[in-house]
Amino acid sequence: MTMTVQDVLNLPRLFELKLRAGFDSVHRLVRWFYVAENEGIAEWVKGGELIFITGINHARDEKNLLDLLEQSYAKKVAGIVILTGPDFIRHIPDSVLNRASELHLPLIEQPYNLKMVEVTQVIGTTLVQLSQIKKSAEDVLSQLLMGNYPSLDTVQLRARHLHLPLLGQYVIAVIRFSNVQAFFYETAVQNSEAYLYQKKQDGYDLLESWRKQHHQIFPIIAQGEQFSLVLSTEKHKTGFWANALSEIIQKLRDPETGLKLFAGISGDVKSVVAFQRGYWEACQAQEIAADLNTGLGVCLYRELGVLRLIKAIPDQSVTQQLMRETLGPLMAPDKKHPNILLETLDAWLKENGNLIHAATRLGIHRNTLNQRIQKIEALTGQSLTNANFRLNAAIALLIWQISHD
Repeated sequence: MTMTVQDVLNLPRLFELKLRAGFDSVHRLVRWFYVAENEGIAEWVKGGELIFITGINHARDEKNLLDLLEQSYAKKVAGIVILTGPDFIRHIPDSVLNRASELHLPLIEQPYNLKMVEVTQVIGTTLVQLSQIKKSAEDVLSQLLMGNYPSLDTVQLRARHLHLPLLGQYVIAVIRFSNVQAFFYETAVQNSEAYLYQKKQDGYDLLESWRKQHHQIFPIIAQGEQFSLVLSTEKHKTGFWANALSEIIQKLRDPETGLKLFAGISGDVKSVVAFQRGYWEACQAQEIAADLNTGLGVCLYRELGVLRLIKAIPDQSVTQQLMRETLGPLMAPDKKHPNILLETLDAWLKENGNLIHAATRLGIHRNTLNQRIQKIEALTGQSLTNANFRLNAAIALLIWQISHD
């Protein structure tokens, strides 16, 4: 449904193309092709192009080829194709191959006897066909995720025509930029709309390349600031996908602007009608990942526990009241460290009352922890030996964590 450099190399009529460098980057997406006829390419490409260098209309020496590599890297092109033969570019210098490898930029050698018109026709036709298939597949998957299909028979028939295997073992993943409003109001980025658009495009490109690399069949659904994916669990389990998505999220986060992404992963999806439920679960998990500002950036729906119930309560004033009644005495908004007692109680509960482990988690001396525990009990009028209070406190802390900045 999309084309990568590897897909170009796999096209039957282009078997004479030979990858010479950038072997680790063949999953770069190819949006179109561009035949370089000028000395440079920077002002003629936008990114994602496969650049063909012939040497016919402009002499290409070693220096010019190296310069084209640097421009291609800066413009994030998909790869470089250099035509070699006896008349123009006789061979590709080792310095060019080495630099392409350093830049992780795929470099392909094409013999002159393979006609350019044939190569571009094959690539162009395939790209158009893949684009049409992609749109149809996105339409089918969107209907499944939203539960908005005319009938099960119709959506299953369309899926079969598109070679989308609906009867398998999957999870749904939802990834979303979480703080777009703050980005627009609190950052000083010039032309913030264009900046965000580019970040979303970068996110889609990285995810699409990653999807192809892991041989996932279903397309990515991009909607606004959100990406939805269907991931097979027949070979890799949910934990594998959680770790892999966490790595991608770290790459896409932008410390300069504060833009962050968080992901949620559903429970198992094993039937056609389960796609909608899986999508809802993934959205819930993604929201909680963002609320908790998780370090890994990913939450699994199956591990949310009581958080599922908290998020499902329609009247959030009820949960806020429970939080205030249980933890209100421990909040000190006028203090330098307003949440210190809340964080102490949270650490103590997470370590099951083990003072040594809780002190280590907080980075404080055990005596300091004892003093804080005594203060917590005095302010709340409750003993931490009371099981009901510990339960209420644990739930109230979860509410606090997903509702405070």
